[in-house]
Amino acid sequence: MSRFVRLFAASLCVGTLASHGMAAEVTTTAALVAQAVASYPTCSAWHASGICFWLVCSPFGCSVKTSVRFSHFAPDLVVSTYHDVATHPWPEIGIPLAAATKTTLSSLLTTPLSDSAGTHSRGDRTDKNRRFRDADAIGHPATRVGTCPTAVDPFVPYYQSTLDAMVWRSYLPAELLYPASWIPGMREVGSWPANTWGNVYPRTGEVVQQHEVKGAAVLSQRIADFVTRSGQPHVYVPVSSGKRGVRDGQLVWDPPPAMETNLLGGLWQMNVAVPTGCHVFGLNDTLSPVSYGDAKTTQSGSYAYTLWRPYACCRVRGKFIGYLQWGMW
Repeated sequence: MSRFVRLFAASLCVGTLASHGMAAEVTTTAALVAQAVASYPTCSAWHASGICFWLVCSPFGCSVKTSVRFSHFAPDLVVSTYHDVATHPWPEIGIPLAAATKTTLSSLLTTPLSDSAGTHSRGDRTDKNRRFRDADAIGHPATRVGTCPTAVDPFVPYYQSTLDAMVWRSYLPAELLYPASWIPGMREVGSWPANTWGNVYPRTGEVVQQHEVKGAAVLSQRIADFVTRSGQPHVYVPVSSGKRGVRDGQLVWDPPPAMETNLLGGLWQMNVAVPTGCHVFGLNDTLSPVSYGDAKTTQSGSYAYTLWRPYACCRVRGKFIGYLQWGMW
C-alpha cells in the first residue's frame, strides 16, 4: 500500500511543477469544470479497492451478492482567498454571496469590513509580511465527476469568512484555546523546523508569510481543517468526514478530515492564478532557485484552490455484511 502512495505522490509532484495555462485573475464555473475533468485521470487516482458483500433474502432463501469497491479523489470545495469582495477569484458565484453577507455583517458589527480583515486601506498598509484575507469555501461545480457520490453539493457555501468575522478577524480569541496555537511545529504546513509555509493554528484570517501564494495556501488549509470537522468555533456548514453511509444507491466511505502534508488528508489544485496539477502544500523549496508560487502571483492578491478528497464506494445490493479492501484506501 505504501508503495502505491509513494508512486502516486511522485506523479503529483511532477504535475505540480508544470503549469497548464497563463496567469489569470479570475476563474469561471465552466473553467473549473473543464479543469476538473481534464485533471481527473491524474488527480483522482481512481482504482478498484476491494469487494463488498451483501445479504439478499427472499421467501425462497438467502444468498450473498457482491459489488466492486472503488476509490478515488473527487473535487469537493473551491476555497478562495481575496483582499476584498470586488476581487473575488470566482466572481460569478463568490461576489453575490460575499456582497450579501458583507453588508449584513457591517451593520451588525457597526464598522465597515473594507480591508478583508485588515485595519487600513490597501494603499496605507506597510505590513508586507502580515497578510489579511477574507475567504470562502463553496461546493465545486464538478463534485459529481467521479464514481462515488460526494458529501458536497455544488455551489453551496460551506464557509464565508464575513459570517465568521468574530473569529476569523480575531475579535473573539476562540482559536487561542487550542495548544497548536501556542506550540511551534505542532501543526505546520511543511516539515518544521526545516521548512514551513506557516502555522495551521490559530485558524484566522491573518498569516505571516512573505510569499502571498504560500500565504493563500496556508489560509486555504486552515479553512479546510475546520470545515471538514464538526464542532469547531466557527460559523460554517460542516462537510461530512470519516463516516460511512448510503448515498445515491452507493455505500460511501467519506474521506478523513483534512490534514496538512498528508496525501489522504486532501490534495490541492490551483485554479487562480495558474491552473496546476494536484499536490499537497508544504513543498520544501528552501534550496531551490524557484519558490512555490513564483510566476503565479496576481495583482489583486486573490487566489482559488480546489480541494480534492479521497472517497470510496460500492453499489448497494442488499444488507451490508462486510467488505475486503486491497486498494490505497
